[in-house]
Amino acid sequence: MDFASYYLELFEMLNQACRKIASGHYDQKDAERLFELAKRERYPSLLSDLAEAFGMMMVKVEAREFSLKQALEDLETTKQELERRLGCETPAATGQDSAGSF
Repeated sequence: MDFASYYLELFEMLNQACRKIASGHYDQKDAERLFELAKRERYPSLLSDLAEAFGMMMVKVEAREFSLKQALEDLETTKQELERRLGCETPAATGQDSAGSF
């Protein structure tokens, strides 16, 4: 394999991994491939820098998604608690008459 073909094959591997990550349809194997390509001592610096940057973006997106899911769960729990509390109160306790007006 000549030098140009080697580079093209490496960049195609990076391109495929990035496309899968961008689509949100990637697995652990794709992430491992990306972090493998980020090894500076093994691959050309331009390629490893790009692979590292995409890998860090992937990690940050995963962390943000986890944080958003956690916040959504917290909001759902709070909503259920508020609904439970409001459902237990009598109309007089809320300042409303039986028709629901103040």
